[in-house]
Amino acid sequence: MSDEEISTDRLTGRQLKELLALASTDAKVSRNWLLEIGDMEQLEYLLMDLCRGTEQYDGAILRAVCSPYTPVESLMVIKNTAKRLAVEAQGSAQKAAGTLLYHLSVASALAHHARNISSKNPSERLPFYKHLAAELFDDELAVIFEKAIAALASAS
Repeated sequence: MSDEEISTDRLTGRQLKELLALASTDAKVSRNWLLEIGDMEQLEYLLMDLCRGTEQYDGAILRAVCSPYTPVESLMVIKNTAKRLAVEAQGSAQKAAGTLLYHLSVASALAHHARNISSKNPSERLPFYKHLAAELFDDELAVIFEKAIAALASAS
């Protein structure tokens, strides 16, 4: 296959950035762990690893965050748990898993209940949530941020 036959038409923006980073001679290319762990299976694995030895993690937390039927009170508990997990994390990937779970719980409350469960104004997170919605590999996770964005837009 010649170089002329290689097409980038089907690449997402994230995939194109990753390819360019691989070709980069700059050794200081930083990793975006939130996007790298941005699929359900990888996030699940990291959360199980993060909770090992402290509490039983069976995936219920992640499923609850993704469900439109999870009550706001439960999302608040998950948000606080995620903050604690991010602080206790042993490495960048685990910290990103806790951080992503935190943002998923906040976005889920906005998306499914039109409630802000964070002390921050949700409009401050709008650019970040737009970035996650566009760049996360896993559609099930990305849709939570998309719905949160829509909820914020309709509230304005």
